[in-house]
Amino acid sequence: MSSIEIYNYLKKSLGIIIKKIEEDGVLSTLSFSEHRFIPNINVDDRGVVLDVGGLLYKVGVPPDAPSAVYLNIDRPVTNDEYKVIFPGISYVVLRRASKIYLKAPTGFNTRVGVEVLM
Repeated sequence: MSSIEIYNYLKKSLGIIIKKIEEDGVLSTLSFSEHRFIPNINVDDRGVVLDVGGLLYKVGVPPDAPSAVYLNIDRPVTNDEYKVIFPGISYVVLRRASKIYLKAPTGFNTRVGVEVLM
């Protein structure tokens, strides 16, 4: 099969797919009608567990926070599994979550803001 024949086959197939989408409509993901913002959560080195129950959108540490925070989604923060978010940084997640686990480094306290789409 030559490259021209392959090109024509793919072009015809794409045309059929586009026509089908136009006739039947486009599938989309669920949209969210509610937005939950949880500002200034105090987090210490013992940790905090938040029930979010939605699409976790953003977790951020304010620029004036005293330290970073360790984050894990749907699992507790362990010594070798966590995401570090430093002061002044917002981490955009876009992941469905039921709980988030936050923990400050040993001997520190910090503040965290969380945004969830529900």
